[in-house]
Amino acid sequence: MYTHFSADRAGFVLPRDIGKDGTRSNYEPLSGNRLIALLGVMFSTSSPGCTFVTDSTTSEGLNKFLESTLGLKHYRYLRGYANVISKAEELTASGEANAEVAIETSGHCAMQENGYVDDGTYTAVKIIGLLARAKASGKGSLLDLISDLDEMPHVEEFRLQATDGSLETTTNIFQQASQSLKDLCNESKDRTFDEDNKEGVRARLSSGGFFMIRQSLHDPVISLQVESISEDVAREQVLKPLLDIFSKYEGSLDYSSLQK
Repeated sequence: MYTHFSADRAGFVLPRDIGKDGTRSNYEPLSGNRLIALLGVMFSTSSPGCTFVTDSTTSEGLNKFLESTLGLKHYRYLRGYANVISKAEELTASGEANAEVAIETSGHCAMQENGYVDDGTYTAVKIIGLLARAKASGKGSLLDLISDLDEMPHVEEFRLQATDGSLETTTNIFQQASQSLKDLCNESKDRTFDEDNKEGVRARLSSGGFFMIRQSLHDPVISLQVESISEDVAREQVLKPLLDIFSKYEGSLDYSSLQK
């Protein structure tokens, strides 16, 4: 296993296959939803029923894995590590939940047992400790522990930027496009508006996966994230309808990435 981490984030590369002679092959990344899922496996044993606070972009499959498979609670909040940490502290302090972990898909992670410090080194040590225990017990790859995590084959992210570089323009376009997207969801059986979403507009696809638009925290950018069972489904059920919406702002918004 190879690791890379700075003071605030952690990411890993793990072997998918481990032979009886100890040989390792078919390395895959452990990051994003996968990293959160593996931490969920650990805390489902050490703190059953605890809460994971994540950013808004985590997948539908992760939510199902944490709640249905592991019996944990998943509180999907806002993008930004300071936001997820603050929410975890608030939930725990109020007694509303035992929020053991606050984590973003970027790898930012803070744990209650470590004083909610945004500490990638601490996260890395937790994973390495799990690796050592798995190796000592003769178990296979750590990826086997999250084999029930549903992952969509097609994942894309687009960034649509206001042509004048203005946050005000971005906000105005985002607010109007958000209402159009909500109307689109209400008129279609292929897309269901996520009422519980706390940032931007998020919709579930009937065929599996989701898509969401949100405004960047700091830049004049509208971000679109799509997870679906295929590129064709993403094109027909998400990109083409959204292209119709965003084309209304031609000249004010650069949506060329969707056209491509």
